[in-house]
Amino acid sequence: MGSDGSTTSNNSSIGLSTDEDRLRFKQLRSKTDLILIGGNTARREPYKRTPVPLYILTHAKVRLQPKNQLAKQFSMGIADLFTEISNNFPPTETTSPINLLVEAGPILLQELIDLSLINHLYLTKNLEKSGENKISIADLTSPFKLLSTERVGACEFLHYQKL
Repeated sequence: MGSDGSTTSNNSSIGLSTDEDRLRFKQLRSKTDLILIGGNTARREPYKRTPVPLYILTHAKVRLQPKNQLAKQFSMGIADLFTEISNNFPPTETTSPINLLVEAGPILLQELIDLSLINHLYLTKNLEKSGENKISIADLTSPFKLLSTERVGACEFLHYQKL
């Protein structure tokens, strides 16, 4: 996000991102089994390739990521989607529950937070850039406690855990 709580610059998060931010993004992805995004994110961000399956939750009738062979699009409620995820990624005696990484924008992310489905929240704040689609960081993070903060260059990296 930008210094002003913006989530996009020119309708994409790319304008707010830095090399260090992208490196941390890749580190989080390396520890996950599945990525979840919403329809707006699918339309605005480059998800042509992902290292793990990509689930897109949207109300759109058209396929949003036809070039990503690991993408599946769903038009259903969040509870039904989580049932779908549980059915497709069941834990076994040798595997732990699925590690789901949500890379959604503020609308879907807030819905998941309101349903208490987010355990850890990682935010990157670009202290030098601003944009549009502003959110309240205080409102977004109110159900969490701040575990760590680190400043690297123009970015502040914040890690929260659910209370």
